[in-house]
Amino acid sequence: MSDRDSPFLDPSTPALPGLRPVPFLQGSLFGEADAMGYGGGQVYDEMVTGQGRLRPHWQTFMGTLGPLDPELMAERWEEARRLLHQNGVTYNIYGDPKGMERPWPLDMVPLLIPAHEWKAVESGLIQRATLLNAVLADIYGPQTLTRSGRLSPAVIHADPGFRRAVHGIPVPNDIHLHFYAADLARAPDGRWWVLSDRTQAPSGSGYALENRAVLAKVLPDSFRHCQVEHLSPFFEAYKETLLSLSPRRDQPRIVLLTPGPYNETYFEHVYLARYLGITLVEGGDLTVRDRQVYLKTLSGLEPVDVILRRLDADFADPLELRADSSLGVAGLIEAVRAGNVVVANALGSGFMESMAVKPSLPMLCRHLLGEELKMPGVAVWWCGNDDERAYVIEHLDGLVVKPAFPSLSFEPIFGADLSAAERASLVERIRARPWCYVAQERLALSTAPVWQGGRLQPRPLVLRVFLCARPDGSYTVMPGGLTRVSTESGKLVVSMQRGGGSKDTWILSGRRAEATLATPRPQPAQEPQPAPRAASADLPSRVADSLYWLGRYAERSEGTVRLLRSTHSRLTDGNVPGASLQLRPLLHLMAWEGMIPWDLTRVTALGGGRALRTALYGSVVDPDHPNSLRAQVQRVHRTAYSVRDRLSLDMWRVVTMLERQSQPPAHKLDAAAMLLRLDDLMTSLAAIAGLEQESMTRGQGWRFLDIGRRMERALHIISVMRGIQVHALERQDEPVQVATLSVLLELGESVMTYRSRYLTSVRRRPVLELLLADDSNPRALDFQLAALERHVAALPSGSQAVPGDTAASARSILGAARASLRAPEALDSGAALHTLLDSLALSLPEISNLLTHAYFSHAFARPA
Repeated sequence: MSDRDSPFLDPSTPALPGLRPVPFLQGSLFGEADAMGYGGGQVYDEMVTGQGRLRPHWQTFMGTLGPLDPELMAERWEEARRLLHQNGVTYNIYGDPKGMERPWPLDMVPLLIPAHEWKAVESGLIQRATLLNAVLADIYGPQTLTRSGRLSPAVIHADPGFRRAVHGIPVPNDIHLHFYAADLARAPDGRWWVLSDRTQAPSGSGYALENRAVLAKVLPDSFRHCQVEHLSPFFEAYKETLLSLSPRRDQPRIVLLTPGPYNETYFEHVYLARYLGITLVEGGDLTVRDRQVYLKTLSGLEPVDVILRRLDADFADPLELRADSSLGVAGLIEAVRAGNVVVANALGSGFMESMAVKPSLPMLCRHLLGEELKMPGVAVWWCGNDDERAYVIEHLDGLVVKPAFPSLSFEPIFGADLSAAERASLVERIRARPWCYVAQERLALSTAPVWQGGRLQPRPLVLRVFLCARPDGSYTVMPGGLTRVSTESGKLVVSMQRGGGSKDTWILSGRRAEATLATPRPQPAQEPQPAPRAASADLPSRVADSLYWLGRYAERSEGTVRLLRSTHSRLTDGNVPGASLQLRPLLHLMAWEGMIPWDLTRVTALGGGRALRTALYGSVVDPDHPNSLRAQVQRVHRTAYSVRDRLSLDMWRVVTMLERQSQPPAHKLDAAAMLLRLDDLMTSLAAIAGLEQESMTRGQGWRFLDIGRRMERALHIISVMRGIQVHALERQDEPVQVATLSVLLELGESVMTYRSRYLTSVRRRPVLELLLADDSNPRALDFQLAALERHVAALPSGSQAVPGDTAASARSILGAARASLRAPEALDSGAALHTLLDSLALSLPEISNLLTHAYFSHAFARPA
């Protein structure tokens, strides 16, 4: 969420010109609020009046909430926290040492707004959205506002956010602003004011929807008795608007363009794409050919009709906008200019986030709409105007200086906090580049109750409300919004990036429930999902590539856990039969896999010394060790995060659990604790494998995931055989052979199968037969090759120049590999086995190269 903070002063600040509300000082709280231990200050409070009484629309909610018992409230909070965790709701904090992906902070007490008050908010915001869209249509069209002198040319042309490249490009139905959000604050007299407009790529609606889903489950009685308006109709209207924008009417393809998994609101991008039933894409998933935008899929290039943009316009097209962008699509503007694709919001709509244009909005509303502006904004002075600049310099102590345009990044400057020298320096900078600065009124924020420290406490709030355009050009308002609260009662800066919290926003309908047998009232926790339209099942190539590597990394992690667990158990438990002899091939294998230095393989006695123990410990938890278990799991997590929209909640829950289990512990673990942790990691990896096989539909996504797993397991089996030097066992004495073969069976998870099938001691030929040539053993090499053969045969023709070449080449490699395993001498002769393993280690990776060439990179569009 692109939160630009809104600083405010306490209400004792003298009123400045342009600020209409008359300050109202709230008295001390007593009575009902005092009984709850709820204390307020000299500001408007959403829950209680200045006399300390509950506001009428809070009476029902507080009655259903029951006594504010700390234990009961703690249980509810824990339930909400678990729901958020289970749903994978996160928010990325840039530069956070605890990690970018943080749990979403939701407070249990919603913000309540009565129906009559909401009607006024709706009316004011619909008018404002219509006005902003009209201004955009003019500045990217005839520019009559500047020709007539109603809007200063400097406001437009000094703003880097004005996109000259899209000037004159027509948009369907003259709608530039398809999705709009306004940040609101309540003034001391109780009226709502607009703090800022979000017109670039407004964020937060997905989090508002998730807040509702969680709170409706945690407080079902309160939700039902308060008659809360539902949110799903708004998103249904939103999807219908997107569908109406398509140049094609026959099964239009809509995509949501995200900057990628490292964006701060990536969870919301995934959530909205799922909820709306559209495809989540990154810039690399799209390409422009002959002025048409295409999605790269396994079957070729598929045309795209509508792009829901969650990417700032700066980065959208490196050819005509920001040349260093790797997030956008080269040629996108030319495709828009040709009318072959529609971008929502239209490129350039972010201009209306400029603070420099805010002082002109009341006059522009009268001119364009013939009406007075219903919902005013906090007073703003643009220093590019001589009179306004003079006022700002004279009254600097009572103002906050901000960038005039969103692209000019600097922290707000509080005039009252400046020394004489700092003030003089600021005035000099303003006079040198006046068009770059605005000054904003400082206003006290209203407060709302949050549950913290075992009681209700007031916190300043900002409410973000969302609107979407209808096909006819009108706007509809989401009956709710994303309420954000400050971290402290006296802190009037509200920002999620700075640790703020969020609330669900309940609009009270004021209607009585009409629960009848014919028309049962829907349960609050089960709001209907929008009905999905029929869409192509083609999988984007980037997604297929990521799923392929997710399968490989998950299998690689599993093999690493098995190897580490076997080694640690023999170092710590002297009761394991043959532990000393078995430790030698295990250490040799770990060195072969690059997990420990080669010189530590010479250790033969149990215990192994401090150097070995340190190396083994690092091979588990060291994130900087490229072959450690921690590094492997991080690859799993990063890859899964990039395709989060393709994974079930259960799958994502297990992946996040796996990531937490692999984190370096606060204190060094002893041997027993380390083995327990490895067991837990193995359980989580087994859960991922089980969900793959039992919960994923057998589409192309699952196919590439399983191809990756089978490929990695095949290569791992070969690597283990070569690392342990199984071909040289004939030259070893029997105890060493038995120890080595026992290790192979354990790493191949085939000990019980061997014992039940071969009623004999461990022997070379049956072990090799079970792990290499048995197509009924899921851990055998031949089983992996057979599965790969079936997968390759079922893949689409792809976009290769000669269809079928890739599949034929891959099948040829797999057929030759399987035939070589069936040759009798391969299992009987050490030299033949050595040659076979070396040959397979070279040939099987070629299948991965063939898949990449055919399905993950594109050079040709599908023929018409």
